[in-house]
Amino acid sequence: MPFHSNAVSRRTFLGGVASVAAGLSVGSSHLFGQESGSAHDLGGLPLGIQSYTLRDRSFEKALEGLTKDLKLNHIELYPGHITGRSPAQVKELLREHKVKLSGWGVVPFGKDADKNRELFEQAKALGVPHITCDPDPASFDSLDKLTEEYGITADIHDHGPGHRWAKIDVIWAAIKDHSKNIGLCNDTGHFIRAGEDPLRACEVFGDRVHAMHVKDFKKNEKGEWEDCGLGEGGLDLTALTKWLLDHKFQGDLSLEYEGKNPIEVCQADLGRIAKAVATAKKR
Repeated sequence: MPFHSNAVSRRTFLGGVASVAAGLSVGSSHLFGQESGSAHDLGGLPLGIQSYTLRDRSFEKALEGLTKDLKLNHIELYPGHITGRSPAQVKELLREHKVKLSGWGVVPFGKDADKNRELFEQAKALGVPHITCDPDPASFDSLDKLTEEYGITADIHDHGPGHRWAKIDVIWAAIKDHSKNIGLCNDTGHFIRAGEDPLRACEVFGDRVHAMHVKDFKKNEKGEWEDCGLGEGGLDLTALTKWLLDHKFQGDLSLEYEGKNPIEVCQADLGRIAKAVATAKKR
């Protein structure tokens, strides 16, 4: 998921989140360590969706798509989805659709420790166990303290070619000597675009993979990267699924798609994941 998506400015984003954070509380105890409760046989994996996938519709319509069409009940919040909604409206919609918040992001962290704290306060009010982030390298000392104090992990989102957090070894070198609460949100599609193996990212970061955006990319006839169904591009879906099952992954596992017709593609992806689960269990 790109950070500066849908032309949502940082001021607009922070203002919208602050209004929600003032009164929203969703208990994180309902998230990690539990199965998704979905209608799909996913081997106990807590699969949900990154709401950026459904950025073409309102937050309410996104929740309807999640629960009615995809039959999932976990969501990682794309900040643009909650802009302009009151805390009461967001709480009511989540309660009405029986949806649990698994994470929040992508958000920036910078040199200003007080501004970083503001974001953690908002995350605490949201009740999320982790923040998907794009941190300035100068923020890590601040994040060491804040992740420990709040008990909320900060997980770097790899953004693809040309970004400072595009390469596995660069991200690992930046965080390896810091708190284990600073980890990785493994965006499998963007690692593929950057010429990296998302499965290797799992192996390098291990239990510091606190979150994952599961998506795939392939090159079209013009040599340009484009979204595709899981396993149709560079992603070894069965191998990734086996890693998740072997490690009994209970972090924020979010299906994501950035192209057109997201519901139809994600419905097909759910079938692919179920098949990959069945295959992985035999290996």
